[in-house]
Amino acid sequence: MAAPGTIADPLEVVMIRTRLLPLIAVACFSVPAAALAQQQAFTSKGVNLRAGPARDYPLVAQLRPGTPVTVAGCINGYSWCDVSLPDGNRGWVYAQNLNYPYQGNQVPLITYGSAIGLPIIAFTIGTYWGQNYRGRPWYGQQSHWAHRPIRPRPPIAVRPPPRPKPPGVFPQRPHRPGVGNGNRPPMGGARPPGNGVRPPGAGGRPTQGSNRPGQNRPQPR
Repeated sequence: MAAPGTIADPLEVVMIRTRLLPLIAVACFSVPAAALAQQQAFTSKGVNLRAGPARDYPLVAQLRPGTPVTVAGCINGYSWCDVSLPDGNRGWVYAQNLNYPYQGNQVPLITYGSAIGLPIIAFTIGTYWGQNYRGRPWYGQQSHWAHRPIRPRPPIAVRPPPRPKPPGVFPQRPHRPGVGNGNRPPMGGARPPGNGVRPPGAGGRPTQGSNRPGQNRPQPR
């Protein structure tokens, strides 16, 4: 290295820059990694901010639709997420009610939390309440909640969209012989062909000259 007050060798300057480039790159990429751990999301409707990842934890605040929140992470399964508000409040929100801008769409964190890359975090009531809820009326009830099992809601299954049918293609019905050409199939009870004259004795009127009841009786003289 050149002494103070002297002009440094250009080759030495290039070598120093070459050695510093990897260190600068590591420093630049380490800062966004910490920033990415905090994700911006928005409430999809009016929701409750809870003191733990379940609906029966104490109510911290009520949020309006479209409220921006900073997501620190979610519990396993991405059912509940730990969020912070601009006013300093912090708590847990059901992930189905949190939307995140992803690939040009607003998607729920409960189904896209893994694709977005949200971290999985654990909930410890003593540490969490001690940092955020001192002075709350229910802060002294930690023993009631300490051994409470966390029962997350089941994740919502996302059905894939139906496949579009190709245009102009319709399923054909199977062809049955004798049906569809305008001719009715022969019926077993059809009348035999004829000229429309009923034969005698077949239920029609008796023909002329036939004997009627009482016609052959002897006439009184």
